Amino acid sequence: MHKRKILVGDLLSFWGPKSGIKERDFDRLHVESNPVLKEVFNLIRTIPVVVDVKRMTQRYVGLDPKNWWGWSLDEMFGEGVESYVNLIHSEDLIIHQQANHLLMKTLADCSCEEKHQLRILLNFRLRKSNGAYVQISQLTQILELDAEGNMHTLLVLLQEINHAGKAPKSYIRFWGVPRHERLYEFQSGSQEMKEFGRPTKREEEIISLLITGQDSQQIANELFISKHTIDTHRRRILQKFHLRNTHELTQLVSLTRLLDHC
Repeated sequence: MHKRKILVGDLLSFWGPKSGIKERDFDRLHVESNPVLKEVFNLIRTIPVVVDVKRMTQRYVGLDPKNWWGWSLDEMFGEGVESYVNLIHSEDLIIHQQANHLLMKTLADCSCEEKHQLRILLNFRLRKSNGAYVQISQLTQILELDAEGNMHTLLVLLQEINHAGKAPKSYIRFWGVPRHERLYEFQSGSQEMKEFGRPTKREEEIISLLITGQDSQQIANELFISKHTIDTHRRRILQKFHLRNTHELTQLVSLTRLLDHC
């Protein structure tokens, strides 16, 4: 099998930078045996899951979500991926279907190295045992490929996300392979996916300052450009992503990790 390291953004790097992934390496993912690691995952309400793609079962689930969502591990993952899928809001199942379709299309144009670098992120509603729904962000990356270069094992991070006000929009994002950088918004009304262009380097710089709460004049002073230029950039950024205000922009960045490139 083709095997490489796995780096998952700013959450954790489970394996050393020069190590390939071998069967024994999965033991290092056992967060429940490491008090510090377990506390980190509890704080960010994230469950690491290793999925066997061929069998559609979980090889490993890192934390018990009983205290968060009311489901035991067996209830949530006992019958493999099917158990988990049955808890997803029915209106959000199409998001997973679309993400899988886009993933297959993207992988067909990727080298083995690029397949390991690719990251897929989407958000959706998951049903708790009391019938209420919680917003989940699902980040996926390929751990192993089989001899033919097909997906064999995935690392999936399921993270609870909480946002004040109404439910956030639903997005799918691909990154890690520059030529396949994509961001889509799922529009529930039309059941369609709208693709957005990537922000420019200057727009990323301004977005990073806007989401910290700085106003146009403060940003202009920091970047040594006019307030009018900042206002123009801000307006174009909101238009590009069909947003109404900076609060929605902050939510977009949080949901999609828009400023992350690795």
